[in-house]
Amino acid sequence: MSTVTWLLTSPRIPAGLLSVEAWDALHEAEAVAAFDETPAVEAIRDAGIDVDIVEDAAGFLEEGGVWIVGEEGDEELREALAEYVAGGEIELEVVYGSWDPPGARLLDLVEAVARLHAEDGCPWHREQTHATLAPYLLEESYEVLDAIAGDDPDELREELGDLLFQPLLHASLAEDFDIDDVAGDLVEKIVRRHPHVWGDADPDDLYEHWNEAKAAEKPHRDHPADGVSRQLPSLALAAKVIERFSDQGEPLDLPTLPDGLKLEADEVGDFLLAAVSAARAAGVDPELALRRAIGERAGLEPLDAQGHDAEEPDAY
Repeated sequence: MSTVTWLLTSPRIPAGLLSVEAWDALHEAEAVAAFDETPAVEAIRDAGIDVDIVEDAAGFLEEGGVWIVGEEGDEELREALAEYVAGGEIELEVVYGSWDPPGARLLDLVEAVARLHAEDGCPWHREQTHATLAPYLLEESYEVLDAIAGDDPDELREELGDLLFQPLLHASLAEDFDIDDVAGDLVEKIVRRHPHVWGDADPDDLYEHWNEAKAAEKPHRDHPADGVSRQLPSLALAAKVIERFSDQGEPLDLPTLPDGLKLEADEVGDFLLAAVSAARAAGVDPELALRRAIGERAGLEPLDAQGHDAEEPDAY
């Protein structure tokens, strides 16, 4: 009975970074073989170990040794091995030379996006710009929210993938940065804003640490609502702006409900719906009316049709 060592390696890890168990198996093997010339094969050869490239693995299976599994998994050979093992003809040992770290498939995604934007890639993707892709980013975000609301894990998994696709596309189009710059900046921000995790700060003060870090990062912001997206729907914009002013100890002067009217939590939706109906009856667009009202109360410049500050046409 021959013994076959099934050596699995990750194509996402530098080829020569193999486990001690893998190197021991390779040095002790009487034969080492594979179907293809892969980076793993080259690294093993560089270490002074002979590797035979074969088209038919029958002879290797009869004699035994270490088989370097190809990047596609060598499925047909694996199925044949399973039959031999079940029949007692071969003893099989599985050795992991390297394995994917968490997030390794993100590297595949980066490579796939780069392929789309290559000269021989997808014509549609090559024609896109940040501006033409912007609507898809918003659309995918809302579809993620739908999946969360629907409490459907499978749908959420799919929609998160579609949303993740968007930042990769934008980073691939950018001329001044790439996805590594985006990820690197984000990691630095996360660490900087969580000194209670990456330091010895008191976790009870986490909100204070967060706000201090944001203030240090954006010293040019001098308005409570600076940094709040003006593209938000007016209801979300109003809620966020009110929150920002309150957090900075400068609560806005806001209209109050009529005397004697007090809303319970479950009545707010109907109240807002009634307000929308009243606005329509008055011939007013409720979205624009609320946006105008919060803008006036908070001192926000109105936006033009393109979503820019009306008095600053080049602002973004």
